Amino acid sequence: MSDAKFPYVARGNQRYQPFRSVTFNIDNGSGTTVDDVIFSDLPSDAYIVEVNAVYVEATDTAGAASANFSLGTTAGGVDVVAATALAASKAVGSATTSTIVAPRIAAGNALFARHTGIAATEAGQYYLQVLVLLQP
Repeated sequence: MSDAKFPYVARGNQRYQPFRSVTFNIDNGSGTTVDDVIFSDLPSDAYIVEVNAVYVEATDTAGAASANFSLGTTAGGVDVVAATALAASKAVGSATTSTIVAPRIAAGNALFARHTGIAATEAGQYYLQVLVLLQP
C-alpha cells in the first residue's frame, strides 16, 4: 500500500474543521478565570470562521450576562475574540455568537480560551465551538 496522501481535495463546507473547548461552569466564582487550549501548533495558516458558546446546562433568568469568554493567541489574550458576555435564559443546545476581531492565525500558533466566571449562585454551563478553515 502506498504512503501517498489521498487524492481527494476538500471543497466548500467540507474544509471547515470544528474545535471545541472544555465545558466551563458559569458560576465558578466572581472574577475567577479558567483557561483552555483550543488547539496548538497549527500545521498551516488558519482562518477562524465562527465562534459560539453552546449551552449544555440552561442559564438562569438573570446574572449569566456578567460572565464572559474571550479567545486569543496567548493565554488570557483577547486578540481573536474580545470579551463576549454570556446570555441569561438560554436553553440547553442554544448558543451565543461572538464577534471575531482578528480571524487569521499563523501556522505554528495556538488558540486559547478564557472564561471569567461570576458568583456561585448562577446556573449554567457551556463550551466554545470554534469553526476553522485551514489553508490548503
